[in-house]
Amino acid sequence: MLATAIFDREWGFQLAVRKFICDDMPALLAFIESIQPDGGDLGRDLRQKMFQQVLEQPDMDPEVNCLLLEEGGSLLGYCLVFPEPSIRRAVLGSDLARDVAGGPLERELVRHAIGRAREVDAREIHLCLAGGSSRYKLLEEEGFSRVRVYWDMLWDLDSLPDASPQDGFTLRGFGPGDAAALTDVQNAAFTGSWGFAPNTVEQIAYRANMANTSHDGIRFLHHGESLAGYCWTCVVPDGSATKGVIGMIGVAPEYRGQGISKPLLLDGMAYLRSVGVASLGLHVDGSNTPAIRLYTSVGFEKVGELHWYEIKG
Repeated sequence: MLATAIFDREWGFQLAVRKFICDDMPALLAFIESIQPDGGDLGRDLRQKMFQQVLEQPDMDPEVNCLLLEEGGSLLGYCLVFPEPSIRRAVLGSDLARDVAGGPLERELVRHAIGRAREVDAREIHLCLAGGSSRYKLLEEEGFSRVRVYWDMLWDLDSLPDASPQDGFTLRGFGPGDAAALTDVQNAAFTGSWGFAPNTVEQIAYRANMANTSHDGIRFLHHGESLAGYCWTCVVPDGSATKGVIGMIGVAPEYRGQGISKPLLLDGMAYLRSVGVASLGLHVDGSNTPAIRLYTSVGFEKVGELHWYEIKG
């Protein structure tokens, strides 16, 4: 797919969607900072490290899967295309200047991203918006439809219930050589779930070392020598502070129904509180009643929604 340039007769300059090259990184990082709320040095450093590591992750290939939107030589937005060939899906993620979102320039970027997703033979193309975003109108005009609603949940209470596991179970953090075991239990726990693409050991090992993740923040629950489940936590910029996130809780199929999700959740929450985050959040499929029941039982409350849109490849 080649870059496309469109001449604007009124203003006399070109609009272009083109592929990322390595020399674009400083301008792209500066653009990301320009559209983010001021988070001070901590937030800026974490955002920049996370973004660079996303582009460098296994199988990303940013020079074909990162598309830039320019107007008159100025960067106005980007879209990342995340191919998931094992389930023939692609996920789109974008950031745009405020006056571009929902308009004809975003439409051009979305169309190019859809084209790239179809080049990798994606049968389903997904994009997520915050509930209430006006950008959904553009997506629907381009053929997307809403297929899933996730809840945005927040915990900001003063204290946690006891996080002790049941007799015979022990908790620990991620350690050297654990990537294969984590890959196995994650794939066993989630394969077949909506939107989940099985991971490789290389992918898990890489993500366990990203800037927003700590090895101690990936909590393992063992039953003897068996890995029964895990809770993967991370941190994200949140204004001038950091927010803790419960990223995933996975339970091995043979341990389902034994009440181990709650101690895993509470242990992950306890870890995040120990590193001084301002609040705790998570996202959960709004149709996953058992998970919502678990999260509300410890004090999480719904504060918003995320809407997933789909177009066929």
